[in-house]
Amino acid sequence: MMSGYEKHVLVADNEKLVGRRLADHPVARHIAVVAVTDGLQALRELHHHHFDAVIAVPHLRYLDGFDLLCQCHLVWPQLPVIFISGNLLDDVGPAMAQGAYACLHKSVDTVKLIHVLSEAIARPGDPRSSQVDMLSDMLEAQQRWAVCATDTE
Repeated sequence: MMSGYEKHVLVADNEKLVGRRLADHPVARHIAVVAVTDGLQALRELHHHHFDAVIAVPHLRYLDGFDLLCQCHLVWPQLPVIFISGNLLDDVGPAMAQGAYACLHKSVDTVKLIHVLSEAIARPGDPRSSQVDMLSDMLEAQQRWAVCATDTE
């Protein structure tokens, strides 16, 4: 596989953007990134190679990100999966319910993504990240704001 790297990360992204951002970032030079563009490719890689973490997006060909997340949770329950979405409000609930380690917006800063990835790899078996608390607080605040906005109308 990939020798000389400390950690191995599988990135399942139909646009290849996340994998490129990680592979090109100097902070991530100790991380070997394997990028695939569909869910079935991701499963094949997972069956043939060891990975320390997976990053997945919801919209993948053949096997979408939610199904990939579910398969990872069933077959490799200790493997942290970071879910990246452009529509967090719709995707964070289902992703966390299916065992995602963290959910981040697709436009997340690469350094922030590397931080969450490092946290996930350093704490194997920890099913949830501190990102969950942050997102829960953010979603709760948005819901309160929506309720307050409708009460004043």
